[in-house]
Amino acid sequence: MADVFISYRRSDRPIAEALYRALKEEGLDIWWDGGLQAGETFDEKIHALLQSSKAVVVLWSPEAIESEWVRGEGTIGRERGVLVPVMVKPVNIPVPFNLIHTADLCDWRGDRSDPVYQGVVTRIKELASKQLVKPLKPPPNRALRRLWQSVAAVAVIAIAGASLWLIKPWETMAPKDPVVEARVARDASLAKLAAFGVSKTDLESFSGRHIARQKFDPTKRDQLKTEAANGDPAVLALRCAVEYSATPDGIPDWEGAREICEAAASAGEPAAHVYYGHLLSDAAVYAMSDEERAGIEASATAEFRKAAEKDFGWGQIEYGWRLREGKGAPANPAEAETLFKAAQARGMPAAAHALGRLYLGGEVASPMNPDEAFAMIRRAADQGDAGAQFFMAEKLVENWDLKPDYDAALTYYIKAAAADEGDVSWRAQSLIEDTKRRVEEEKAKQDSSPPESETAPAPT
Repeated sequence: MADVFISYRRSDRPIAEALYRALKEEGLDIWWDGGLQAGETFDEKIHALLQSSKAVVVLWSPEAIESEWVRGEGTIGRERGVLVPVMVKPVNIPVPFNLIHTADLCDWRGDRSDPVYQGVVTRIKELASKQLVKPLKPPPNRALRRLWQSVAAVAVIAIAGASLWLIKPWETMAPKDPVVEARVARDASLAKLAAFGVSKTDLESFSGRHIARQKFDPTKRDQLKTEAANGDPAVLALRCAVEYSATPDGIPDWEGAREICEAAASAGEPAAHVYYGHLLSDAAVYAMSDEERAGIEASATAEFRKAAEKDFGWGQIEYGWRLREGKGAPANPAEAETLFKAAQARGMPAAAHALGRLYLGGEVASPMNPDEAFAMIRRAADQGDAGAQFFMAEKLVENWDLKPDYDAALTYYIKAAAADEGDVSWRAQSLIEDTKRRVEEEKAKQDSSPPESETAPAPT
């Protein structure tokens, strides 16, 4: 049980970390999301800590009051009677939180002798000294209402069940297949994507970035936001992809989309696990320590693993790459090979690219020689995989067991850039002009060279 749970918006992380360090020096046991351990899920850990922490410190700012997660965590702290609100940027505190005295630390710079800060510490220690923590319970009227609703629901079910027994008892006795039911539920969820120009096949065939930027109907962004509020897993996954990737400058908005993608992943759609995994991996770049970065990468890998365990092709590919590289999990090339093969069986070019790269790298015993592995990657490139296209272009330029072919390399770079697949496309775009120059240089050499059959005239 932690003494203090700190709730804050990502944009307020610097002040959150400063407060965390100061309170730690006061001898308090503090938890914030930098304390998540590898493999732990945000929702499970946070729920448990909100229920058990002796004090919930909420950092209010204009960004925080717009966050449903911060407000939700603040609500739990308020209802448990352990809320300690702190204002870190000037803002009008929303109702009902403005009914509780809020400490103003807008100008605080980490001074532990500051009287306002000391007031926060005093209040936290008062709460931490209490042996009993007020349990979170719904209001009596709500509980009573739920009781009557439950009684009514049971009565209705009993009557309906009796009717079915009298009419078709064999149908009520037939066991339900949870696998089939889950598949039917997911298909119904995926069918809702058609309203936004996206299909089930799109989720299986394309990355989240490609779907968000090239498949999604951008005129329906507001409609998507509204319908995602209903909690449908596939719609939530699509909104995650759109908020994360469909940005004007093409740069993924990991901070703005984090809460949306976390909720989408919690809803269980396999594609959402992949999108959230990519978001976490991008966020790891901004980690403030190697330890924190490792924890975030482990969380990203865990999301890819969840998608793979649900037999989702992109999850198998992404988790396989992680296992090959030992990123966020111990390296396991043999398991990576199994995952790549499973995705390849679905006809995914990205899986063939990954498998070919694994064999070329020599990390597992390869059933094919290097030329065959290279040919597999070439086929993946010709089938439209941007990663394979970039790899082919690089090898054609580097003369990897091939005669340099700048013209063919240029074609692959152009295709990879046009795919709009984030970093790989940006790198391809940056190399196009240089490759064009090399093509022109090779052409000039050929034009200036005499034909091979031409011989020098005999001396006179």
